[in-house]
Amino acid sequence: MKRSHVALVGALTLALAGSATPALAATTPAQVTTGFSGTAYGSYIFNTDKTLTSGPTASSSISCTGATGKTSSNTAAALTVPAVGNVGAATTSVKTLLTTTGKRIESKSTINGTSLLGGLITAGAITSESSADKNTAGAFSGTNKTTIADLKVLGIAVGANPGANTVLDLAVPLVGSVGKITLNGQEKRLVNGTYQVSTTALRVEVLKAGLPGLKIGTDIRLGVSTANLTPAQSGFLAGSGFSTRAVLASGLLNSGPTAVAYLGCSGGTGSANVAGTTIPGLLTVGASSTKTSGVLTPQPKSVVTNSLAGLNVLNGLIQADAIKAETSATRAAGATTATLTDTSTFTNLRIAGLPAINASVAPNTVVQVAGLGQVTLHKVSKSSSSIIVTMIDVVLNQPLGALPTGSRIQIGYSSTGVTP
Repeated sequence: MKRSHVALVGALTLALAGSATPALAATTPAQVTTGFSGTAYGSYIFNTDKTLTSGPTASSSISCTGATGKTSSNTAAALTVPAVGNVGAATTSVKTLLTTTGKRIESKSTINGTSLLGGLITAGAITSESSADKNTAGAFSGTNKTTIADLKVLGIAVGANPGANTVLDLAVPLVGSVGKITLNGQEKRLVNGTYQVSTTALRVEVLKAGLPGLKIGTDIRLGVSTANLTPAQSGFLAGSGFSTRAVLASGLLNSGPTAVAYLGCSGGTGSANVAGTTIPGLLTVGASSTKTSGVLTPQPKSVVTNSLAGLNVLNGLIQADAIKAETSATRAAGATTATLTDTSTFTNLRIAGLPAINASVAPNTVVQVAGLGQVTLHKVSKSSSSIIVTMIDVVLNQPLGALPTGSRIQIGYSSTGVTP
């Protein structure tokens, strides 16, 4: 009886061991779930009232996506900003990667030297790098890196690899302290499930009067990179719209964007309204508005509508009673591409000397308008996941008002997208 009891217990033990639940398989790097959002630009220079705005230059960005293998890159020529100084040519990039431990987004900005504030601040190559990782255990990590070659502040050499968030006094001879300089400005933080990493290689803030031509509140940012990991979702939305924008041939923003509104990656609604807009010496626009909306269920969809009334370019050269720029993007479950729509319209469009142009003009019609330049009507560009519509896109062939030859004016803009 004793042996039988032992045998029974042993058999029961083996049976229980054989019926044990198998261990769950470990998460692989490809199975890590996250969204990506990152930007990089060479320079962004502005003051509080925006009477000075330059950049962001060479802007690269990736946003509203969960896919690895994405890249964005850009370049910009050297520029001179009055009273601020010279900024060298810029190169930027942003990319998403699958790594051996999880997923990562990297961003990088490089500027080929600068001379600011009459030579008070000079430097050779300036590089800013940011990266954010999520591993198979769900843990976040990030890196910041700044390198500034041959940096001198008030003639004093500063090391190429300044410590994180190094702050120097901007003390001008015979004037005193007028602001501060921050080198290798960096941040890492987790906010509402989004892990954020940012690096600004060189930042100058004017806090007091004393620098000729520069207002209090002038902000100079060189070498900026950001890398963010956002919560995963069923689809990522994108969208924006505005009524008017004027950009100088140099890339400096001259006017706008007006009535601008953006759609967040997770959707929702937004709007912006202005009573009227004037770009001196060029155009007037009546009341205008932009509305954005987006949902993730039952399927991801984004919609942007920009509406404006009473367009008048150069005292009647181009006129329209109303313009609507409206696009949408929808992605069905399992689809590899988005369904894109364009329901944009002109009301009573007319161009002096071109009677064949009217409200039913075909998309991407290009005409040369005497006294103005090249005009593209109902300009449309598409990708597998997004659509952009600019109802009137003008490139000047001569100076007009404060806008030099080669400047671009955009009127009635809508863009939407949905990515996996």
